[in-house]
Amino acid sequence: MLPPKTPYTKGAYFAYSQPWGAERSGLTNWWSPLATSMGIDTTHFPDNTTAHWRWPPFAPRNGPGVWSYQAVMHGNYDGGETETPIPPRRVHDVHTYTQDFAWTIDEAHGSANVLTEFYLRSSPTDSESKLLEVGWLLHTPEHSRKYFEAARKVGTYTDPQGRTWDVRIDAKYCMFAPQQQSDIPKGTIDMRAALAWLQQTGLITGNEWLWGVALGAEAISGTGQVSIQHWSVKRV
Repeated sequence: MLPPKTPYTKGAYFAYSQPWGAERSGLTNWWSPLATSMGIDTTHFPDNTTAHWRWPPFAPRNGPGVWSYQAVMHGNYDGGETETPIPPRRVHDVHTYTQDFAWTIDEAHGSANVLTEFYLRSSPTDSESKLLEVGWLLHTPEHSRKYFEAARKVGTYTDPQGRTWDVRIDAKYCMFAPQQQSDIPKGTIDMRAALAWLQQTGLITGNEWLWGVALGAEAISGTGQVSIQHWSVKRV
């Protein structure tokens, strides 16, 4: 088991568990080194990666209200360097950016959302130069849905697969959530098509730097796990 704040990298992929929400409170900061772990299949990584969490039976009150984000990553998502470097590229220089995924969740005694996301930055070298966080909610429990629906509506987006998403923004966090409030446990996301749509809305210019992308679980309460059965990313 991979403990929190301990990196694992193989090829272009990376795994990391960040209990950032718990670290904001002295009441839970002491527990954060024990509360999460990730099971890694070193032969098939990033496939067969499992994120486990053990948090109090209630949600935190900070920001979007999550205790941790446990994820697999492609490229430098948020400061983590992969074994095989994936250099940042400007949005307008990227022609293909897709991910294929399959996951399952066990939240019988807890709750979490399943989120895939990336940051757009103003610099190819400064990981803190974040302009916009762009995420897709693939599993949206009630707690996350309330946060999403309180954000400002950007529009409605239909992706190349024919799925319709509501798009909202809270400060610098742009979120896509299925309009029908259903899970998307497997499939493909064309992230380049979504970036083109965001450019059409005027939310981005295309000059931003695209670094890496992540897929994982934001733990909200209790205990549970998300198993990432398959994940692959293509960027050209």
